[in-house]
Amino acid sequence: WIAARVAFAPDSPLIRHRIIQLFEDGQRSPPLLARFIKLDDRIVAALLNQATIDPLLESMVRLSWPHRALSSIVLPIDLRDRMRQAMIEHTDGLILALQGSYGSGRRAIAEALCTEAGVPLLLVNLERMIGADLDPEESTQRVLREALLNGAAILWLGGNRTLQEESLSAWQTALLAAMDTYPGCSFLPLDQSWESRGALQRNWFQRIELPPLTYGEREQIWRSRLNGDSPEESTLLGLASTFRLTGGQIRDAVTMARSLARWHGGEITRDDFYIACRAQSSGRLDSMAHKIKTTYDWDDIVLPPDQLSQLKEICSQVRHRHTVLERWGFDKHLAMGKGVNTLFAGSSGTGKTMSAEIIASDLGLELYKIDLSTVVSKYIGETEKNLDRIFTAAREANAILFFDEADALFGKRSEVKDAHDRYANIEVGYLLQKMEEYDGVVILATNLRKNMDDAFVRRLHVAIDFPFPEEPDRLRIWQKAFPPEAPIAPEVDLAFIAKQFKLAGGNIRNIALLSAFLAAESTGQIEMIHIVKSIKREYQKMGKLVTETDFGRYMALIRG
Repeated sequence: WIAARVAFAPDSPLIRHRIIQLFEDGQRSPPLLARFIKLDDRIVAALLNQATIDPLLESMVRLSWPHRALSSIVLPIDLRDRMRQAMIEHTDGLILALQGSYGSGRRAIAEALCTEAGVPLLLVNLERMIGADLDPEESTQRVLREALLNGAAILWLGGNRTLQEESLSAWQTALLAAMDTYPGCSFLPLDQSWESRGALQRNWFQRIELPPLTYGEREQIWRSRLNGDSPEESTLLGLASTFRLTGGQIRDAVTMARSLARWHGGEITRDDFYIACRAQSSGRLDSMAHKIKTTYDWDDIVLPPDQLSQLKEICSQVRHRHTVLERWGFDKHLAMGKGVNTLFAGSSGTGKTMSAEIIASDLGLELYKIDLSTVVSKYIGETEKNLDRIFTAAREANAILFFDEADALFGKRSEVKDAHDRYANIEVGYLLQKMEEYDGVVILATNLRKNMDDAFVRRLHVAIDFPFPEEPDRLRIWQKAFPPEAPIAPEVDLAFIAKQFKLAGGNIRNIALLSAFLAAESTGQIEMIHIVKSIKREYQKMGKLVTETDFGRYMALIRG
């Protein structure tokens, strides 16, 4: 009698796995052993060998028999062997948490391991289950029953959100309990790090961080995906070097590039590939930084030869990073600092932002400008969280980060007098740490090089001083400021203007644009009067006095 009661207790396997259902007589509440017993319909179907899925789960789970070789997945051999060994050794309960970004192969790994083990894979869409407003415990137990009936491993899709959001605590409890009690293998794809912290007691839990692809692995995947559509060798190598994409992102980029080529009715071009690669970037960075549209190229910038060479060297470091770091073995000597951290120093308008745009355009990468005032928080720990989010999103976006007015944070340190000073130094140290961990390009811009702490500058790879343009360079900037289509009057004396007015490139471009609008409103041709009037306006904006010494014989034109 006692054994019978135990067999029908609420936590018994018969009841917990919904193998049987107990019914009461509607007119009274009989003792437990006097109730009616009904075999669950799903169990009946299984006994009759009918291929079916629990009706409650039909739109949320899918059973598959994968056919994928583990050797076909680009992974370090030792990691592949350890996962294979874990499947062999832990047949009584195993949880593999596969941490990686979109396209890193988490699902493919689960399919390949199931193929080797000769078991089916039950794919569970947790997002749909949560959206269907099901009871968390009942629905996850039904999933376990489905997996047990089919002898399947379980892939919990959407587990990352379930475990991270506080509002889903009931689902967290149910999911963890289900994984911890299932006697087979559970796969948990994760977007970010998560630790069980004692929540899983029975089954063996292992978090596996899937490493980013190396240059050689990316090149291998590009070649396999581009079968029949191979671009020039330099383009293919540039794609593998410039864009640190996952295997899934490379697949999507190839598909998009082919679609772009069909749209313009030709072969796939380099631009098609670069547009497609940038499209794979995460949009998360857009909410944290301002994306700068890159419109300039090398012909637009006017700088002394040495500074121009330094800018081109930055691009060379990015292009040949794989050769130097991976093929020549320098990465073994660098724990951090595998990216390019650069300081641009110079007064306003001397070309710092334009240079950042040119580098981004030359490399085919997106450029994001970070406003440090929106990142730094008065609340302890929040600044570090903001920086961590920015660099994580930038890594996914393959983006160049441009921190303007960096001296606001990287200024010379004074004596630490209170907790605020100590915390400010911690923030600076954390930003430097994230920069050194980042393997992309980070540009810090400052108008005041002398205010930058020398200790910080020494930790950067490149420091470029942008000088105020001398007369010959100012003349070149004036000449480039007016497009070829602009109607310039023969009387315009750019040589005189370049000599007479000591202006930076940014000011010159502002003046050229305003003079064009003044001309369009009056004579339809850009004349000296339009240019000197525009110079006057720029002087007023700069808080600079308008004097006859500067304007000379043109002073009469701008009076009033």
